[in-house]
Amino acid sequence: MRIIPSEISSSTRSQAERSVFAALKAIPDDESVALHTVHLPKHHKKRLGEIDFIVITPDLLLFIEVKGGRVHHKDGRWFYGPVGREVGPKESPWEQANGGMHEFERELGALVGNLRHHGVPSGYLVITPDVNIQRMTQFEPQQYLGRDAYAGGRGLAQGIERAIRFWLPRNSWARTPIPAPLRKKMLEAVRPDFDLVPNLQSRLTHLEVAFERLTGEQLDRLDELESTPRLIWTGGAGTGKTFLAAEAARRKSAIGTVLFTCASVTLATHMGRILTDEAITVLPFDRLDEVRGRTFDHLIVDEAQDLMNFASLDTLEKLVDGGLAEGRWLFMLDQNNQVLAPEAYDPGAWEYLHPLGFPYGPLKRNCRNTVQIVKQVHFHTGANLGVASAGEGEPVRFTEVRSAQEEATALDAYVNELVRQDVSPKDVTLLSVAGDWQTSSARLSQRASRIERFADVVGTDRTKHRLTWSSVADFKGHENNVVCLIDLEPEHLEGRLDAIYVAWTRARAQLWVACRPGTRQVLKDLGVAVLKREGRLG
Repeated sequence: MRIIPSEISSSTRSQAERSVFAALKAIPDDESVALHTVHLPKHHKKRLGEIDFIVITPDLLLFIEVKGGRVHHKDGRWFYGPVGREVGPKESPWEQANGGMHEFERELGALVGNLRHHGVPSGYLVITPDVNIQRMTQFEPQQYLGRDAYAGGRGLAQGIERAIRFWLPRNSWARTPIPAPLRKKMLEAVRPDFDLVPNLQSRLTHLEVAFERLTGEQLDRLDELESTPRLIWTGGAGTGKTFLAAEAARRKSAIGTVLFTCASVTLATHMGRILTDEAITVLPFDRLDEVRGRTFDHLIVDEAQDLMNFASLDTLEKLVDGGLAEGRWLFMLDQNNQVLAPEAYDPGAWEYLHPLGFPYGPLKRNCRNTVQIVKQVHFHTGANLGVASAGEGEPVRFTEVRSAQEEATALDAYVNELVRQDVSPKDVTLLSVAGDWQTSSARLSQRASRIERFADVVGTDRTKHRLTWSSVADFKGHENNVVCLIDLEPEHLEGRLDAIYVAWTRARAQLWVACRPGTRQVLKDLGVAVLKREGRLG
């Protein structure tokens, strides 16, 4: 049976829930889908309700309440947990399951329509994997699966079938089987409410962890982690590769040790703040000597195009159990790199790695950049960033300047304009193509003393609302709402399309580009070359 999420969270401490999770996955059923830990935004008795498992079958919507360990009932009151640490008095497990069922039906009905009118039957099942509760008037035998009947999970499939047979006659409105489109609609309505994962590129602040709903495409790819030991995901900048790689690491940490690595020191520093589980080790590639001699159960490589050479693959080979040929790993790759920076990419290394893993891609949804930014990047480089799903935004602004001082003046005017529109300076990053602070036009800015170097503040609890300055290389894998590209000379664009590709795709909402003398003409020539290459210009 398919279960969402496909890997149980490391935060799930209940061994009973872990047992039921594994038992559901083992049931040979291609039509049903189980959902783990579904939160209820409203509950008639609680501030926040939670359902352990919901199983959407063709015949029934089944709600499962799991009680692990000791269950104590006295004078009509229920207590759970070991002696001295028991919790209660609480409702009986059947009252809890019944209450959760009705609250969920009400919430889901608001999204897909009244379930009774759709003919959708429902029922509940209580499981106590560790104890047997004697027969009581509070429940019928078909509503309960105790330790003996559960049998370590071997009796779960039979218990679900028995519950379905029990509940169907008691739902007089039932019209089964439930149509597959309706089951899919119910699943899509539920999944965003509980499959939320931390967004790794904080949009407005590094102090708060925002949350993003994964697209259906991304969720499907994460589910492949369960059955495919070696995966290669490809996608352009902004398609969520780092986001997905981090969530994959979090899921895999529940079942083994994980090594997360990438070429960028600043990206690894940031990821180390996000991935804090003890089972996960985050290191930039140039510090892998620190774990020499160790092997990990899982290897995850982000921005793998930067490491696509035999020397790097040889290093990684030794760090994953089973090596690259038989180990469990995930490589995240930007296929545009082969065109934009071929000197950093060894095709022979790719030809060696590619057959060892299952390739998927390219990821088609750009979840970072606006439509305008995606179009500008494609126009000048020909790179495929996928379909922009961040929506419409402001046009990319090109400002022609004649000197570093004039560039600084124009930069100050633009930042002041943003501040007047209530944009925090913290949401603005100055990206220097030259990458040298000492010669950067930013040093001539009126705000120079209040500009922070990104490499110094990444991975820290940054609290000051100040502009950040970074080289393009140090900002790879990161993003900000507004990016100002500065220190751009015509020679920076000669044979180095990756410079503008990486820099421009860092901006979520607005992109401002300062063009020194001759730069704008080179950008136009690049656009014309792309049109010719694509056959759109004779």
